[in-house]
Amino acid sequence: MAKTNSTKSNKVDPIRPFYAAVGTVDIAVAAARTGISEAQVRLAKVDFAPKAIPAQVEALVNDAVAELGETVDDLNKQYVDLAARGRTLVNRIRRQQATQDLEAAAKNTTSRAKATTTQTKKAANQAVKSTAKSAAPAKSSAKATGTSAKKTATAAKRATTAAAAKTGA
Repeated sequence: MAKTNSTKSNKVDPIRPFYAAVGTVDIAVAAARTGISEAQVRLAKVDFAPKAIPAQVEALVNDAVAELGETVDDLNKQYVDLAARGRTLVNRIRRQQATQDLEAAAKNTTSRAKATTTQTKKAANQAVKSTAKSAAPAKSSAKATGTSAKKTATAAKRATTAAAAKTGA
């Protein structure tokens, strides 16, 4: 195997990190000198009179309050926009046919449930006289109520699906 002189270039210089640190410090010192001179220029412009300082503080506070007011106004606008969007969606859902069908089915079910209650009370009152004859209308009414309730559940499912389709539109 032939030897090359490249071993010297591949060698790690143990002093290199020290040089890097010194270079970093040099940059920091240069930045500090520049910063100090800029700070001196700015300080020369500052008026340390007691009247000037409260005026500057008041100006800073007024700026902060104005910015905060703008932020609150923006949040209020976003809230109002979201509320308007929600109102529009609810109104669209209320006007859709599936929701109107659900409302009609629910009214029908309520009516049938009331009729069933009335028939059951009548049947109970008549039970003493004639059990077989008076129980038939209550049984029929109860069956109709169950059928109506199933239709209401189906209408509710359609209304929910239609409302979900409108959400996010």
